[in-house]
Amino acid sequence: MHEPAADYAQNLRQAGIKVTRIRLAILELIALHGRYMTADEITGALRERAVPADRVTIYRNIDRMVHAGLMVAACMPGKAMRVGVCSRPAAPHHHHILCERCGRVSETSGCPILDARERLAGEILETSGFVLTDHTAQYMGICSDCRAARS
Repeated sequence: MHEPAADYAQNLRQAGIKVTRIRLAILELIALHGRYMTADEITGALRERAVPADRVTIYRNIDRMVHAGLMVAACMPGKAMRVGVCSRPAAPHHHHILCERCGRVSETSGCPILDARERLAGEILETSGFVLTDHTAQYMGICSDCRAARS
């Protein structure tokens, strides 16, 4: 699903981030591709569209938007980090599941970690001395399209 640029601009503003041509281009590009992309893929695709941006600029903007909850980072062992647009940046706490084969991402609802937060916070404090402030979780699997293609 591809959101209009106005929606991305509004999301940036709501997150307290300045709306720039590069940020809008990154969000629109990833949404248009419909899959998570690496910073190098984003840089190359923006160059093809005559949007001037070097890798450092792309990384800096990705980092800012991930921390603001507008984008989601996915890490797979042995592969470069990929980022995608969070389709529900203002939604309640949720996680994402990443297809190991094609890179497609879907959102999940609920969170077993959040459900067990008080118990986990106590265990973490007792065993490590850390006070739990937040968490991230990433699920990995194989999407229905990739499973069907292997049949």
